[in-house]
Amino acid sequence: MTDISAIYQGKLSPLDQIRVSPLSRAYTFSDSIYEVIPYFSGKPLCFKEHLDRMTESANQMNMSVDFKSVSNDIEQLESALADLDGYIYYQISRGTDIIRSHLYQDDLEIERFGYAMPSRSSTSPISAMLCNDDRWGKCNIKSTSLLGNVLSMNKAKSLGCQEVVMHRNGFMTEAGASNVFYFNAEGTVRTSSLSENILPGITRQILINALEGTAYSVQEGNCNIEDFNTSPCMWLTSSTKGLLLLTNLIGSKYELHKNYRGFMEVSEIFESAMQSHLEA
Repeated sequence: MTDISAIYQGKLSPLDQIRVSPLSRAYTFSDSIYEVIPYFSGKPLCFKEHLDRMTESANQMNMSVDFKSVSNDIEQLESALADLDGYIYYQISRGTDIIRSHLYQDDLEIERFGYAMPSRSSTSPISAMLCNDDRWGKCNIKSTSLLGNVLSMNKAKSLGCQEVVMHRNGFMTEAGASNVFYFNAEGTVRTSSLSENILPGITRQILINALEGTAYSVQEGNCNIEDFNTSPCMWLTSSTKGLLLLTNLIGSKYELHKNYRGFMEVSEIFESAMQSHLEA
């Protein structure tokens, strides 16, 4: 932990030296938001888009945040990822209470925290579990209120899975820490349209934009989980996963068709789009 560069309230220090009050509203109420910004060879992917999403989350949470300070914090952390792959985790809470109270004071000082983590994500396909979406109803806010995700994903872990694919009333929402795409039986790429139940993923949008006008233009809408039984290929998208195939989905009849040509071509288009974003 001593080698992980972190920042708290604008001051850099090793992560294990950060001290947060137990009355931080991030701790007592999950009254906080976060972003994970991926870096490739030291370059951030879609920095502006991540900051814009955090701004939107802050606005929906009625948090008054100085995003110039946020940008300065993240820029200070970037030196820890010079020429490296990894990510910056950044979190903003409403502040620290004098005593725990549902009703927050209007003059609380916004609490800022982040750290930089060099890492390489695995590209090996994974297993997932189909489950009901038991999360709160504002999943379009990137809040740290992730207990529903945690419980579902750890249940899946006990079955040998690394992710979940969630649904409400038989229609797919998203994965525990990713968005979900799949080919249906007709060869069309499908994903759920955005709503309050779905986080507007940055990588999700990169893929949709990249495929627009190709033979694989994405059809967004209500995705019936019965489609999974005849799908030849399902995959996840996220900032840290990129595109990650699912080998199987417990709770459905889905099984990956290995070396499925459609996904191989989609992956090539996506990689080209990613490179363009990094070079912009």
